[in-house]
Amino acid sequence: MTSKGIYIPRRNIMKKKLFSVFAAVLVLVICIAALVACNPYKADSIGSGDSFAAVESNGGYVVKQGRFIYFINGYVGESADNAWGAATKQGIVRAEIKDGKVDPKSAKLVVPKSVYNSSNVGGIAIHGDWIYYTSVNTAKDKTGTASTVNTDFMRTKTDGSVTQLIGTIGTRSAKYLFTTSRVLYYTDNTIGYIDFSGMNDKATDKGKGAVKGTLAENVENVVWDYATDSIFYVQTAPSEDSYKNYNNLCTIKADGSGQKVLATQSTFVQEGKNAVDDQLNVFKYSLVNMYVEEDGDCTLYYTKSHTLSGSVPDGLFMAKASNVKDSEKNLNTIASTTLVPLGYAEGALAYNSNSVYCWYNGVEKENPVQVTSTSQTIWKVDKAQGVVYYTASSSAKSISKISYREAKDNATVIMEEGIKTDWLVLDFVGNDFYFFASDDDNYLHTVNLETFDKDAEDAASTYIGCPTDRLDKKDA
Repeated sequence: MTSKGIYIPRRNIMKKKLFSVFAAVLVLVICIAALVACNPYKADSIGSGDSFAAVESNGGYVVKQGRFIYFINGYVGESADNAWGAATKQGIVRAEIKDGKVDPKSAKLVVPKSVYNSSNVGGIAIHGDWIYYTSVNTAKDKTGTASTVNTDFMRTKTDGSVTQLIGTIGTRSAKYLFTTSRVLYYTDNTIGYIDFSGMNDKATDKGKGAVKGTLAENVENVVWDYATDSIFYVQTAPSEDSYKNYNNLCTIKADGSGQKVLATQSTFVQEGKNAVDDQLNVFKYSLVNMYVEEDGDCTLYYTKSHTLSGSVPDGLFMAKASNVKDSEKNLNTIASTTLVPLGYAEGALAYNSNSVYCWYNGVEKENPVQVTSTSQTIWKVDKAQGVVYYTASSSAKSISKISYREAKDNATVIMEEGIKTDWLVLDFVGNDFYFFASDDDNYLHTVNLETFDKDAEDAASTYIGCPTDRLDKKDA
């Protein structure tokens, strides 16, 4: 009986309950099926990585995390097929480090998608259990025309099990940097960001929860580094001050906090004078590079010019970000823009007027130590040994090392093989040198800088990419 005295057969009640349960299960099955069907990045796990281990070399094409390295599997370029599942070469591969060496046979494809951006400042990054990277976006517009300019920011779990689109920008040449919660990018005189902290870690819907925003506008140039959350940039003076011929050297944190001006029109004006009466000390700045010191402070490298009669270069300078005015040092008078930072104590290796690297230490501006005898490109500095590793600026057929604290002509050739040098910065993890081998169709190879003997009978770099069966074929 019911409360109103109407009798309902028990079997009918049971039928209704069973039907409700069946309906709920059916809905669940349909939802799961729909989720699977809509997942554009379906992949199986390749096994867990070292998500809590320290990370080395973020921002290159090889990143080490614990006992694994993750790397871009060779170079194809912008024309590579970027469809999910189509790419092996120029995808991302994981390999295990055993007994201090990479095990080539352990290589497994973790991102089967072409990784590319034309900027030489970017690469891939790892934070926790996510790999962050860029890929060419060729989506078609309403007219059916495929994009030739868009770039996707993406991330994939280090075991390959989940992949997500973070967001898309309308250029393939942006300078960019991944933090734990944002990707920052510089384009069209703007430092923009996409904050992905609100994304569901398991969702595959396109960038849901990610938020675009702007850190700074009217930006002339910017420098940043994975070793700090501080961003440094030069900002055009306000429009009402454009006639005063200055700009501002600024900083801001990656999360948008801590924005301030480090140097402006009045910073170097002589005491007792104003900017109008002391135009020789009113400058325009141009940031070139930066160096993160052991204490967390950052050394900035920049050129200065004044505009009394056109733009007159005043040279290359460095200063501590914590106190630009009092820490500034003049490194040279030629305003070098090609340089390798050494930190505040040692200055920089910079091109002179003949495009030859010299050591400018902040003391000898006019007679610095000449490091190279011809135009070359320095890729790595070992300050403990006082040496740098470099290649020829044009078609590189070797990598060499030379002391930057001594006279020239003391170079030692480490390896003689073709090296692709016109994309991302060459990668070094510890004593291991990784490069795209131009003699092997631009697949990734490696040598140990300390143990490799180029004069040995069997001297050759080691291929470590996917597919691993190339190892046997090459040996055969």
